[in-house]
Amino acid sequence: KWLKNDPLDSEIENIAKGSFKKEKGYDAGIRGKGYVVNSLEAAVWAFWSTHSFAEGALAAVNLGDDTDTTAAIYGQLAGAYYGFRKLPPEWVDCVYSKRFIDCLCKWIAYEGSQLHFNN
Repeated sequence: KWLKNDPLDSEIENIAKGSFKKEKGYDAGIRGKGYVVNSLEAAVWAFWSTHSFAEGALAAVNLGDDTDTTAAIYGQLAGAYYGFRKLPPEWVDCVYSKRFIDCLCKWIAYEGSQLHFNN
């Protein structure tokens, strides 16, 4: 059961139970095709099977198929786990509008800190 006791979709539940744990990745059937469940499984596989942000990002895109979706999902998972300081500096140096993004992040964090949720 998940939110409000609604069951997870069976395909998502399979991922939650470890369907991504295939050491051979692509050769074992991991695909990042256009269907979001496949992309999610591929991104989780890339996170599970590697040991750094850069290594996982490379694994995600090297699966082929819908690489932008798989890499975007991977980036969210790995970014939350590794944090900003573990991003390769040479990648960060190439980001367009870094100062704007930094200001936007600070504004979003501030706005979030001002919210009060009533349960």
